[in-house]
Amino acid sequence: MKKRGWLYFLILAFFIGYSYTALVYNGIWFKFTDGLKTIHFLLYFVWFFLAFFVSLTIHELGHFFAFLFQGIKLRALYITIFVFYKTDQGWRFTIKPKLWVLLGGLVVPDLGAIQSEEDLKDTHQKFAKALLAAPIVTCVFLFLVILTFFLSIIFSTNDAWNGFISIFTIYTTLLSALYIYSFTLSNPMFYGDFVAYKKMKEDPIFQLAQITQYTMFSSDDSDETTEFLWEKARSTLTTVPFRNSIFHTMVLTNYLDGVIRLDKDADPQIDKKLKHLQIAAYTRSEQGLMLAYDLCYYYYKQKNVEKAYQLYEEIQKRVSKKLDPKLRSYYQKKSMHVMHIEYQDEFLDNKDNYYIGNSWIFEALMDPYETLKEYHEKLPFVEYSVPVKFEEEAILTNTSI
Repeated sequence: MKKRGWLYFLILAFFIGYSYTALVYNGIWFKFTDGLKTIHFLLYFVWFFLAFFVSLTIHELGHFFAFLFQGIKLRALYITIFVFYKTDQGWRFTIKPKLWVLLGGLVVPDLGAIQSEEDLKDTHQKFAKALLAAPIVTCVFLFLVILTFFLSIIFSTNDAWNGFISIFTIYTTLLSALYIYSFTLSNPMFYGDFVAYKKMKEDPIFQLAQITQYTMFSSDDSDETTEFLWEKARSTLTTVPFRNSIFHTMVLTNYLDGVIRLDKDADPQIDKKLKHLQIAAYTRSEQGLMLAYDLCYYYYKQKNVEKAYQLYEEIQKRVSKKLDPKLRSYYQKKSMHVMHIEYQDEFLDNKDNYYIGNSWIFEALMDPYETLKEYHEKLPFVEYSVPVKFEEEAILTNTSI
C-alpha cells in the first residue's frame, strides 16, 4: 500500500507540474493571475456572498421546480433570510433576519389531498424525485461554471472579467463540494438529500413522517386526509417495532393525537406495545418529551387516570435538565391543566410562556401560538378516586377503684 501511495503521489505531482508548465507556456496562467490582481481585496468578500447566494438559490430552485413540474403546488421558498410564500392573495415576500441560523434554504410543498394508498405512493415518489433533483442541479451548475471559467481564460482578453469568473469559480467549487458532501450526511435531526432520497424510497416510517408533517401546510386541509394518514399511522405501527427516533416518534405522536383529540379507538396491538415503552429514553429530547406527555393524555383519555398520573410523575423525575427550561415548564403546566391536576389558565393565557421550538421558522405560513392554543383544551374530566378503609382500633381501658 505504501509503495502504491508513493506511486499515486508521483503521478499527481507529475500531472500538476505538467499542467502548470503548459498553462505558463501558453500564457493562460498569467491571464488567470492578472485577472485576480484586478480584484480589490474587499470584493473578495462580496464575490463570496454572491457565490453563496447564487449556488444556494440554484439548489433550492432545483427542489422548487421539481415539485412544480410534477404537479405539486408550493407554499414557500426560503433562501436564508429571504422568504417567498404563498397566501390566498398570491405570492408574498418578506425578510426574516433571524433565519440566518439555518445557513441554507428550504422549500415547502403543498401536497394537497392524500386519501388513498395510490395518493400516498404517488406523493412520496414525487417527493423522492424532488429530493434528488436539487443535487443534480447543483452538479450541473458547477460543471457550467467551470466550463465558463476555462473558456473565458482561454479566449477572453478582459482582465476584469477573467478575475471575476476566476474567483467566482473558486468559491462556487468550494461551496458546491461542501454541498455535495453534506448530501451524504445524516444524524437524528438532519438528513442530506441523498440519504433522504434513499429513505423516502425505502423507509415507510420516514415516508409517513415526512408527508404527515408537510400536510400541515396544505391548502386542502381535509378531514379525509387526516383520517387516511391516521389510519396509515395505526396500521404501520402495528407492524413495526417502536424505536426512539425522531421519525418513529412523529408517526406515534400522530397516532396518539387521533385517539386523544379525534376520539379514535385505540388499537389493542399498539396499546400492548405502548405498555413496554421505556419512558426514560423519551425524556432526553424535545420530540421525545412531547411524546411522553402525549402518552399521559392517552391514558387519561382511556380513563386510566392512575397510569396517566404515575407517568406524569415519572416524567418529572426523569426529564433531562439539558432541555430548555421553557420547554420543560410549558409542557409540565400544560399537562397539569389538560389532565385536571391543577388549572393553569393564567399561565396558558400568556403567549410568552409558550414553547414553539423551531416553529418560528414557518411564521409566514402559520401562527405557531394559535396552533398551540388548540392543544390547551382540557380533556373530558375523569373522576379519580380510590376506596379508603378506616379500621377502628379496639382500645382496652383498665379501670381500677
